[in-house]
Amino acid sequence: MKMKIMTFLLVALAIGFFFQGCASFWEHYNATHPNGNNKYYEMITGLSPREAEYMKFGLYEPKSFEATATGTIGKHIVWYPAEMELSKKQYPVIISNNGTGVPASKYQEWFRRMASWGFIVVGNEEPTSWNGNSAQASLDWILKQNALSGSIFYHHLDTANIGTVGHSQGGTGVENAVTMQPGASRYKAAVMLASTYNGKNGFLRWEADASKIRVPILILVADTDGLTPLKDYNSLWKALPSNLIKVAGRRSGCGHGEMLVYGDGYVTAWFLWHLKGDPKARTAIMELKSNKSYKEIRTNGL
Repeated sequence: MKMKIMTFLLVALAIGFFFQGCASFWEHYNATHPNGNNKYYEMITGLSPREAEYMKFGLYEPKSFEATATGTIGKHIVWYPAEMELSKKQYPVIISNNGTGVPASKYQEWFRRMASWGFIVVGNEEPTSWNGNSAQASLDWILKQNALSGSIFYHHLDTANIGTVGHSQGGTGVENAVTMQPGASRYKAAVMLASTYNGKNGFLRWEADASKIRVPILILVADTDGLTPLKDYNSLWKALPSNLIKVAGRRSGCGHGEMLVYGDGYVTAWFLWHLKGDPKARTAIMELKSNKSYKEIRTNGL
């Protein structure tokens, strides 16, 4: 009984650390920017030239859409290029996996900025993202919208170019979304931010198998983040297939929660490269190897 109580307390403490780490950045940011003037991407320093180019707000004016959903999904939140409603174009899709304590409604400025680069960005309110179920729910829903006459998204999705991204717990959600979920084969690129691995995944019962990943993947973590120590970072890299296009780096000078946004320049370039075939964006990823704000950089297949 004592062992069970101790295990419960340790798990609760670990979850508390995850919640605090994930939510703290956005709680502070939203509190200090209550009127929607939320240009967080202009606050981030120490950027390399190419990284800074893709950290900016894009050329598309973004617009949002929400739809009520059942259960813990709560609602679907989508940001997309406003021109979509008057065009016949199709746009690549990004499915977001929430970090602990940070539902999509708490980081909509991130969605908005990503949509400004020409993506349809989809999220929800699900608090438990590690198993990939919330990503699958978002994917199923937006694909139905694409096929539904009368939906604003009708025939506007580039269904051959879908990516997924997740922070912290959401990073484990990315692993499972692209390996274990029914829609795994639909993904063309993935990003994991400040994601845990090995002992912590096992401790929290967040099971995932990185060796099964078959899509190009970008992994960015913070070097001061106790939840993503160097040992786990190295283990995650080694677990990935050797023939995979994969890039990883540890960002200096930021914490666990901040890693959701501090890597935005490279996240944007990664999806532009893999979902839009942009060769210029690929050069930005290659620049990461010489970016002094990152350390323990790993690359394969560039």
